[in-house]
Amino acid sequence: MTFPNKSGLCLASALFSTAALAASLIQTATLKDLKTVGSTDKKQKHQQYDLVIDTPSNEYVCRSRLGSKVKPTQFVVGSTLEFKLSGQNGEAKNSAGNTVKCGIVRVAALPATPGPPQYPQQ
Repeated sequence: MTFPNKSGLCLASALFSTAALAASLIQTATLKDLKTVGSTDKKQKHQQYDLVIDTPSNEYVCRSRLGSKVKPTQFVVGSTLEFKLSGQNGEAKNSAGNTVKCGIVRVAALPATPGPPQYPQQ
């Protein structure tokens, strides 16, 4: 291989790896909690919210964007959501079609759910 071929190969692999990282993951989730963050003032009139979202494998804390208008009554705690994860960004969509774009603040792995207790055979 000559130098131009090697550089073309490196460029192509970099583009494909970036495209793979940009792919988003959409999964069904449960809204575990909805909390207010910070306070409002004359300049910042919209309240920010932290959405605590449980997916089958992880728990995400996703903070609404600064300046975005969120109606907390549209997101009922305990309800099912469609959660789209794309890098450090997320988007929660409820069954009525209302969406909130947010930034991932924290991720925690959920513990494996224990099965029925195993008793020793006698």
